[in-house]
Amino acid sequence: MTDLLSTLQLVLKDGGYQCWLMPVERRAGVTFEDDTLMGFGYVFEDTQSLIEQWRVQEAATLNRYASRFRAANEKAWNIYSIFLCATAAEEEQARVVRQIEEDLDRTRKIAACGVGTVDEVVTALLPIMPLQYRPTLEQEDYAARLRRRIADFAPDAAEAALNENVPPADVIALLGTKS
Repeated sequence: MTDLLSTLQLVLKDGGYQCWLMPVERRAGVTFEDDTLMGFGYVFEDTQSLIEQWRVQEAATLNRYASRFRAANEKAWNIYSIFLCATAAEEEQARVVRQIEEDLDRTRKIAACGVGTVDEVVTALLPIMPLQYRPTLEQEDYAARLRRRIADFAPDAAEAALNENVPPADVIALLGTKS
């Protein structure tokens, strides 16, 4: 199992943020900042801890760093709180975690459970990450795909083109004819 706080810091750095580790209320966290926004993130042991403690952690961090947030001028309007845990949430807990993100008091929030890999952390942080294109390719039978593509322009050659027993000259002849 990876260290989720380190993974959070790594993903934020890869997203172009400056990051610093900082403890607040005996919980290690990470602060982050770029030219337009700033914030802090914490990792909780489990979903229930996240649900029960996120407000206290947010308030404690805002109180401790109030002067720095005020000095940030325009960025002070764009502060994010990130709350993550590696354990998966049950259905009711997942609903409560989604409601955390809808709470716009004091900071904007990102809350996610069941995250542990870099890709899962990136997905959770998409609202603050730079735009990126991440194509997903479905697994498929490439031979069947090639047969379908050949059949579009030379139906008689579709099966012969991938048959090792058919001489290449015969395939070429079939490709040159249209049905």
